[in-house]
Amino acid sequence: MVKQLYLFRHAEALDKSANQPDKNRELTTAGVQQALQAGAYLSRENLALDAIFSSSAERARQSASIIGDVLKLDPQRVVFEDELYDASVRTFFAFIGQLDNAYNHVMCVGHNPTISYLAEYLSKAEIGDMTPAGVAIITFNVSSWSEVNQGNGELLRYLTPREMMNTGFQA
Repeated sequence: MVKQLYLFRHAEALDKSANQPDKNRELTTAGVQQALQAGAYLSRENLALDAIFSSSAERARQSASIIGDVLKLDPQRVVFEDELYDASVRTFFAFIGQLDNAYNHVMCVGHNPTISYLAEYLSKAEIGDMTPAGVAIITFNVSSWSEVNQGNGELLRYLTPREMMNTGFQA
């Protein structure tokens, strides 16, 4: 059995404001377009998701919701988790290990630097700093999410918004 994990860094967000909590930052207009492009790319490539788990920060929520809408994913399969906001790699790793094994294709939407570190931790690939709306697609030759471990994933692709746009879709 194969499990596939899509690690998505939320799309471009508004800059921090002195009067606004970081968790409330929203996507920019460009960020909305990036999330639409990501969803359209996944749809076009027939990369169906069973579920999306997202940080509860507004910019991550918006990114996950847009992708879920484009993929026509049941809204109950787009889940917002407080523990994924400001999470460590260890927190994400524990979260992934407890995923329902009925899911074979899962997206996690999070923040840098953690999401980039997690992609490298799981795949041993050199990704560097993931761009906003970048996605790392990692496959695991395991039957259970609890078997996911450091370095036992294979990075299938790391895509930037520009690469997804250059595949033909223009939002």
